[in-house]
Order: sequence, then structure tokens, then C-alpha cells
Amino acid sequence: MNEVDRAASEEQRQREPLSDRLRARTAAVLQPVGRFLAGLGIHPNTVTLVGFVLQTGVGALFALGHGRWGGLLLLVVAPLDALDGAVARAGGNDSPFGAFLDSTVDRFSDAVLILGLTVHRYQEGLPLEVGLLMVALVAALMVSYTRARAEALGLSCKVGLLTRMERILLIAVLSALGLFTVLVWALAILSAVTVVQRVVHVYRACSSRE
Repeated sequence: MNEVDRAASEEQRQREPLSDRLRARTAAVLQPVGRFLAGLGIHPNTVTLVGFVLQTGVGALFALGHGRWGGLLLLVVAPLDALDGAVARAGGNDSPFGAFLDSTVDRFSDAVLILGLTVHRYQEGLPLEVGLLMVALVAALMVSYTRARAEALGLSCKVGLLTRMERILLIAVLSALGLFTVLVWALAILSAVTVVQRVVHVYRACSSRE
């Protein structure tokens, strides 16, 4: 591979979302775990639903005012987002419904986490932060919708500062550190910016087609 090809390959990798890069780098760990769980007869949809239940528990911890514990638990739970795919591939259980269920449950998980934070900030008497979290919730759902709608048009749309993996890590790390005000502002602003980035990306892609 010459220097130009290497540079182009490196640029392409840099454009990949964090979630794709992390999955590629953790494949050596996820694949054997996926094979082990598949060997036990565990269905990937079960892993998806267990992950959702655990993230619901994180949302409950946020709502009850135990934000730091919630953040630490989320750091442990987050890898399940990739593990269900590893189990599906190891057991030959890849299916359109499994992908649909995973995507749908992810949206519920996002809502549970942000709503848990919203209850916490409301109890703290911080209406501005409650409003920002509502912006973050709508924007997070729109980040997912813009990708789905773009893919329905035959376009790839994984661009943006705050895809789901980045969002989960942001919530987990800043919550664990107790930096809730920083988290609220970052979540609202970066989620909104990501929506704009995806709209611009799709506009450019459609324009180049025409």
C-alpha cells in the first residue's frame, strides 16, 4: 500500500463513528464471549432485553439521586450494546427483526437515561437544566431518525459528534464524576449539533446525486 492509499485509509478510519472503531478494536474480546453465550443457548434478543433492563436500572438510580452510582453502572452495562451482535453472529441468529429490536430498544434506553437525569435535575430545582435535557432527548431521537431515514434513501449517515456510543460514554463518565451541569449542557448542545451535521451530510449527498 502506497503513501496515498495509507493516507486515504487513515482518513476513512477517522471518519468512522466511535462506536464502529470501538467494536473493531474490542472484537477480540467480544467474539469469544459471544461464542460462549451462544453455546449456552442464549438468544441475542435476550442479551438486548437484559441490557435494556439494566439501563432502566441506571435511569432509576439517576432519578433517585444516585447519579454517580448510575454512571459507574452504565460503564459496566454499556458493552452489552455490542455483545448482542456478537452473540447473533456466533450463533447464526442474525435476523432483520433482531436488528429492528436492537435499534428500537436503544431508543427506549436513551429515553430512560435522559428522563432519569431530568427527574434528578427537577428535584434539584433546576428548570433550565430540565429544559436542556428535553432538548437533548428530542435531539437524541432525531440523531437516530436522521440515520434511519437516510439509509432508507440508500445513503450512509453515521457522521456526527455524538452518535449513540459517544452519548452513552458522555453520560456514564460525567455522571460518575458528578459533573451533572456539564453533562446537561454538553448533552443538549452536542446532540443538537449532531442532528445538524447529519442533515447537512444528507443534503450534500443528495445534491451530489442530482
